[in-house]
Amino acid sequence: MNEKKGKVFVFGQEGVGHGDDTMGFEILMTLLDALVKREEKPAGIIFWNMAVQLLVAGSPAVGRLKALEEKGVTILAGRFCLHDLCIADRVAVGKAAGMDEILDFMFGHEVINL
Repeated sequence: MNEKKGKVFVFGQEGVGHGDDTMGFEILMTLLDALVKREEKPAGIIFWNMAVQLLVAGSPAVGRLKALEEKGVTILAGRFCLHDLCIADRVAVGKAAGMDEILDFMFGHEVINL
């Protein structure tokens, strides 16, 4: 049996939880701020669907995500989503990944869907 190598957070939208979109976005920014300050970090964060917009230049999340990436957190963005939203050329943090790469990463970690 494969031993899991840490946690991976998965985001599918530009916020956390369901309900008010503005509150969900603020919760996400607060979560990223807290992660940057913590000693314990996830192994990675996967963004797909509309959440990939958080990785483009001008997003308030970019600085926080760059800080996490510099501390060893893998940031992956769904390649299909980036291309479908026509933003692949504007990614400022993380790397585009196909489904096979995303699945390989997920299978090696405990996945937490936020």
